[in-house]
Amino acid sequence: MKFKAFVFDIDGTICNYEGLLNLSAAHTIRWLRRLGYEVFLASGRGPWDTFYLGVFLGCTKIAVCENGGVLMTSPSDFRLYSDKSKSLEAYDILSSKFQEVKVKPVSARLTEVVLLRTFDSNQGQKILDEASVPIKILDSKFAYHLTRKGISKGGALKDALEILEISPDETIVIGDSDTDVSMFDLCGYSAAVANATDEVKSKVDYICKQEIGDGAVEAVEHVVKEFA
Repeated sequence: MKFKAFVFDIDGTICNYEGLLNLSAAHTIRWLRRLGYEVFLASGRGPWDTFYLGVFLGCTKIAVCENGGVLMTSPSDFRLYSDKSKSLEAYDILSSKFQEVKVKPVSARLTEVVLLRTFDSNQGQKILDEASVPIKILDSKFAYHLTRKGISKGGALKDALEILEISPDETIVIGDSDTDVSMFDLCGYSAAVANATDEVKSKVDYICKQEIGDGAVEAVEHVVKEFA
């Protein structure tokens, strides 16, 4: 297999759930760029968080943000795949049903609402479905994301790869959560770090023995050994 691009999730993959970046993963990203690969981030984080972390890491200047709700190609250029109105409606409904629903203090979001993981997401999803609100509750393990149905990281990633003129078959994705599965399904090779759930692990080509950060490094080392 000939690969041209690596895509990394952030939280739970190269950063822990408190946002601490694994330095070995950062070094590996810089190493891949020196080898000539396109490398970029795909995250549930906001656009400026995701894009500028990529800038500081030396990544390709493109980023999939807000679980696919935003594709950012420069500090001032981005594509929106949804708006925030239905997410706000979903938040109002959930707040009326669960006393413990709270907004997570994060950077500005353009297409979704981010909540603390303080209530039963399955029950919350049932309530939203019964109210015919077209929102899915995504659990990134960093937070709950109220995201418009039909939006996914895979959808925005497809457009990002078209901009870079790279085929999905030439792309490797490394992640840890349900929000990454659409990218696993799209791309030519995928890996899950060891802290991923069993369900997520069942969707990938390679399961790492190591967890956050070190697992991402392991995934790259495996790909280089197997395919370079």
